[in-house]
Amino acid sequence: MSFHRAFARVVCNYNKSIEGSVPWYQVKREKSPFQQVWDEVFTPVWFKLVKGPYERWEYNALVARYRGMGIMADDAMNDKDMIVERALDIIPEDIRIQRYRRMMRGAVLAGRKLHLPLELQNYDPMVPYMAPYIEEAKFQMQEEQELLAFHPWDRRLYTAGVSGFGETSMHSTFFTM
Repeated sequence: MSFHRAFARVVCNYNKSIEGSVPWYQVKREKSPFQQVWDEVFTPVWFKLVKGPYERWEYNALVARYRGMGIMADDAMNDKDMIVERALDIIPEDIRIQRYRRMMRGAVLAGRKLHLPLELQNYDPMVPYMAPYIEEAKFQMQEEQELLAFHPWDRRLYTAGVSGFGETSMHSTFFTM
């Protein structure tokens, strides 16, 4: 028997004899006294005096910016996103026109560095008016992916055997049928 084979056998037998060091269950780590004091004293103070007020200020500033431009939060979503694009196809025509006009008005106001008059800023811009349509678009896309083998990124149907090279038709593969 060669040296390498004998050495490998010794190593394998040694590895079989030792127990696994990683348990299959979650081990609760003990916290140090410093971590306990930090979690009980400083963390609530941090969230109450620093992080909470900052997040409220940030949210209120965003709401004020949306109101000043006359848009809603769902208007700021990217139109090139596939789900938003599908939702805009589903959405009723009047809501789509309102969205378009709000976005155009916001672009004009932002370009002129102006704000809407205060009497027109009395709405909540954080109402998710597109949420049901986005959920419906997600559901439709999931159905397409499952039933039609639709490729979600390249927006094409697979018609031949899939090799992973991005074929778009039966004859664009490397393999001949």
